[in-house]
Amino acid sequence: MTTTEDALRERVLERIGKPMGSGGPALAPDPVNLPMIHHWVDAFDDRNPVYEDPAAAEAAGFDGPVAPIAMLQTWTMPRPRIEGIRERGGSPGDMDPDTPVSALAAAGFRGTLATNSILEFDRYLHVGERIESGSTLSSISELKGTGLGVGYFVEWMTTYRTTAGEEVGRQHFRIFKFDPTRSAADLPPREKSSAPAAAPAPPREKVPGEALPDFDLDVTATVIVAGALATRDFMPVHHDRDYAQAQGAPDVFMNILSTNGYIARYATDWAGPQARVNRISIRLGGPCVPGLVLRFTGAVSDQWTDAAGRHVELTVRAANDLGDHATGTVDLTLPA
Repeated sequence: MTTTEDALRERVLERIGKPMGSGGPALAPDPVNLPMIHHWVDAFDDRNPVYEDPAAAEAAGFDGPVAPIAMLQTWTMPRPRIEGIRERGGSPGDMDPDTPVSALAAAGFRGTLATNSILEFDRYLHVGERIESGSTLSSISELKGTGLGVGYFVEWMTTYRTTAGEEVGRQHFRIFKFDPTRSAADLPPREKSSAPAAAPAPPREKVPGEALPDFDLDVTATVIVAGALATRDFMPVHHDRDYAQAQGAPDVFMNILSTNGYIARYATDWAGPQARVNRISIRLGGPCVPGLVLRFTGAVSDQWTDAAGRHVELTVRAANDLGDHATGTVDLTLPA
């Protein structure tokens, strides 16, 4: 790492635990509404009846139809200004120059790759509620060299609340901000740390169960673009092939919000409409691109009962001919 990059990382480290930007909480452009829910249901072919059928929603213990759980981030996605979006690297508007991500981009680390997402849900959202979100910086790695280029892994946590102040969920999100013109060979060798590694905590004994049926998603450009639109994600890599290939991708590729949407659908298709999704934790691998079937597989990796009900943990995998696209877990509460 050069002296300049040392100083850059030190500046970002000073922001740990502080808001990502200077603008305050982001208010959702619209309240939770049926047209957007319908758009999501159609884009992901997620026919869980609790999203549209009042009787099914009430049978599941809701006061009425609820929004698909994986839509949580979608509600606060800002309305984009399409003109100039390529030049802004996919940002829907002018980027806040005060954010750590903007500082890294200004220093030449313009590439962005999402690597990890953990979504935690306190409850489902009802039509008419309005959401706001605020993000705080969690960590930044030392300078790393990968096959994509040289850069930093940056993680932040976003908290979602209703405008009445009730916390309804959180997302821990990790990206790689990189310079694609540089390689690991450009970095000086590092001395290995002599500090002993911390002993891992003993794993809790889990109670595995049945395997889930496989689900094959026929991925086309329409599938990818429909998911991007349903999640209000206008980043060009998800709809503009030339732009995606200029970033080193083989084609347009699925966005992480869509991946979470399909994983939630896969879990509730198996568990049934009365199941509640509590947590989706995934690690992203290779891209999901048109022409390659994305196969979802899963199994019950743990199950337990407490005062809140019967719980299961699913281990899920979504893979295509390029390898694993996403791997992780889904936690569900099932009806008694």
